[in-house]
Amino acid sequence: MTTSPVRRLATALLLSTLMAGLLSACGLADSLDKAKCDWMSERADGTSPGPAGHTLILVDASASVRGTTHRSGGVDHSDAVGEKAADWLKDAGTVSVAAFGGDARDLRWSARNWSATPLADDEGGQERQRKSVPECVGRAVADAQKTVPARGGSDILGAMREASAALGSAEGPRRLIVLTDGLSTTGCADLTQARFADKAERDAIIDVCLDAREIAPDTLASVQTVLVGLGRTARDEPQAMPAHTEWLGELWKGICAAAHPQPDRDDCVLTDVTPTNSRGTEASTKRTSEPKVDFPQRVYRMAGLRALFDPGSAELRPAAIAQLTKIAVELRAEKGARFLVYGYVDPRGGSANNRSLSQARADAVRDELTGLGVRDVTALGKGVAVGCPGARGELTTKQKLQCDRRVDIRVVR
Repeated sequence: MTTSPVRRLATALLLSTLMAGLLSACGLADSLDKAKCDWMSERADGTSPGPAGHTLILVDASASVRGTTHRSGGVDHSDAVGEKAADWLKDAGTVSVAAFGGDARDLRWSARNWSATPLADDEGGQERQRKSVPECVGRAVADAQKTVPARGGSDILGAMREASAALGSAEGPRRLIVLTDGLSTTGCADLTQARFADKAERDAIIDVCLDAREIAPDTLASVQTVLVGLGRTARDEPQAMPAHTEWLGELWKGICAAAHPQPDRDDCVLTDVTPTNSRGTEASTKRTSEPKVDFPQRVYRMAGLRALFDPGSAELRPAAIAQLTKIAVELRAEKGARFLVYGYVDPRGGSANNRSLSQARADAVRDELTGLGVRDVTALGKGVAVGCPGARGELTTKQKLQCDRRVDIRVVR
């Protein structure tokens, strides 16, 4: 059976009308959806907060969070905001949301001094407005995530200073939420050359920031500061291991504490919510450039007083078991990593013995770690060691031999 031209034309016109109606309905739905949030900006004058508390959300829009390719799946904080919105917006009469990059003065506001206190005259309207606040704030965060900063890089501390000033003199609680991976690449907290080594390095960064007056004990006075997403970068950026994330957390808690006159444990908080790699930055085709923060490989060097073996032996010393047990617990937390065990000897043996002994030592450590639940461990006998990594100053002959007669355990991402 064939369809007449008239019937085909009528069908096409009907489909066209239906599609136009659907598109019109979608446009109307978007418009109505947006109108749900219009009331929040009605009182906003862009300069002063309301009489109650003020919550300001800073959104890191730098390259390490956005990603540097179109398929990077930048970090999306929407779920984190949704999960904690009730806590963060508690007692907040005013809400602000801003994106930042490498220039602290260039905060891009997607919400500025919005009212979080219902303005409707009737009780039903007030309830609808109250329920819409978390969704509307989530939309402002989503808009901020798509913002392209005017300057590449990431000045987290500078953005926190600007945000603290923007919180103004709200009478109620002042709260600063910072959605960031914690990888500053400008200013005193620049981490592009960081070793992520120990407390001494973190303390040195804080001291430099205080000396440079980029922070002072009153920078965040009376401002509760919450950090979300530390160590979480876009998929095409260097990825942090748990040890790096822990180090970043301690660094920013230290910086935050140094910016409070009398820091309390509730002044500087790290959340337990994890942002996702998702749709957050895919809408924009523009990207900013940024120096990369590379996370160094973690290496355990077992030599000197920490030596696992007696001279000429591949049998683990009794004290070595306790050392390797502690290391195994740390390695088991390094999700997605593999582990290389390098065995070394000092130069006093023959070449054949050196190779076999170094391999036997590596095998012994691998077997112990595997027995303690560590997976993906490879043992490599390297023979005679060359140099003593990390040594400071001149070494005695005994110290050189101790360093040569060692085992290195390297964490590889």
